[in-house]
Amino acid sequence: MERLHKGACHCGAIAVELKTPRAPDEQVIGACQCSFCRKHNARTFSDPKSSATLTAREPEQLQHYAFGLSTSEVVICRRCGVYVAMLMTDGAEAWTTLNIDTLDERAAFNRPAEPRDFSTEAAEVRVARRKARWIPTTLVGWPVAR
Repeated sequence: MERLHKGACHCGAIAVELKTPRAPDEQVIGACQCSFCRKHNARTFSDPKSSATLTAREPEQLQHYAFGLSTSEVVICRRCGVYVAMLMTDGAEAWTTLNIDTLDERAAFNRPAEPRDFSTEAAEVRVARRKARWIPTTLVGWPVAR
């Protein structure tokens, strides 16, 4: 049975929808060990069997930040500062790992976050892993050029 979980950044400018076949307490939650995620105490979720929609209700509030190998971008709300997702695009395709704490039912995703360290990956390996393991994502209201 597919489950729908909704959420948003704090001010609601960036909305999130996650469709997943597993219950929240069955989801594996990650804790990336990069300096950005550690400073945000991020708990993230990715599963290629799920799907996500990120909706820019107020596109002018989208902030993208790239660092390291620049193979993906952090999506942050300019107004409220919430880290919503890590986003990778390739042409018209997009994949994300979601900040699980943006979901309205975040408390139900109660498994301890598992540390993940990808600091030694080469760019091409990192991109391939993300395409295979991240959530296929639809972007709604997103500006064409960033």
